[in-house]
Amino acid sequence: MWGERHMYRLFRPELSDMNLSSSPTFSTSNSTPYIVVAASGNGSNFQAIADAIRDEKLHAKIACLIVDKPCYAIERAHMLGIESILLERPWYKHFEEIIDRIEPALIVLAGFMRIIPSHIVERFFPKIINIHPALLPAFPGKDAIEQSFEYGVKIVGITIHFVDSGVDTGPIILQKAIEVKDNWNLETLENHIHELEHRYYWQVIDMLLTRPFSIENRKFKWGDEE
Repeated sequence: MWGERHMYRLFRPELSDMNLSSSPTFSTSNSTPYIVVAASGNGSNFQAIADAIRDEKLHAKIACLIVDKPCYAIERAHMLGIESILLERPWYKHFEEIIDRIEPALIVLAGFMRIIPSHIVERFFPKIINIHPALLPAFPGKDAIEQSFEYGVKIVGITIHFVDSGVDTGPIILQKAIEVKDNWNLETLENHIHELEHRYYWQVIDMLLTRPFSIENRKFKWGDEE
């Protein structure tokens, strides 16, 4: 899959202005793309994305928040005036139905603790992205911050990547690292990781919606820098 070079552009304002979307509710008019955010917990990354939109830093609209269980992210969505949808069983079928209905330019996983089935990933690739609180390929999966803290690594960070059929194995878009200080405890480390997440996730979302890119041999490149 990764051997061939593919060019992508997730959102084309010239097409959205023609109002070609089959969804009248979420038509991408006024050259503003819709995104969907999926979460399972506190929703702090969801909040940071919404704040960036409010502050006119991120040029997008959140069509809805998808959650797989009751969590505080739902309360955040309520306060922000954004629709939240609690997935019904089977969750992956309901998830796909929502995406089909909204037709978002990008599907943003923000602490969504489910493995997306391969048929959904392949169908929507590269429109699904994830943020992981470690420097992949180190410490994939759950509890990555705690894993890195217990291991005693001196450099930690975040990885923003496309979602493929594996667990945290998709092509990497961006990584940012920080040095772990000797006096940090687990809570301090978590706070610094979350700061990185909140600073960079919305920026990557904005760039993916406005810039072409390519993927070849797993390597991601911005198309306008080639």
